[in-house]
Amino acid sequence: MAGLIVVSCILTALIGVAIGNRKGRALQGLLLGLLLSVIGILIVVFLPVTDEMKVRRAQEKMRLQQRRGEPLIRLRRSRGKGKDLTPQ
Repeated sequence: MAGLIVVSCILTALIGVAIGNRKGRALQGLLLGLLLSVIGILIVVFLPVTDEMKVRRAQEKMRLQQRRGEPLIRLRRSRGKGKDLTPQ
């Protein structure tokens, strides 16, 4: 019985780290998964993504676009009469 509890704690901690890592919150995922089990994992799922992680994702997206030869910002014409170009 005690072994099952230990395995459950480790498993939920690892799941918490995996989810938290994608949001830039690996430590919070570890602690919440370890201490609160399934409820902790649910909390980690609803935590917001950190600004640092948003910047990393944007940089990675720019690198991929540059490798493919795509423009960094796609421009579209406005619906007005002018030739105003605004980013999408």
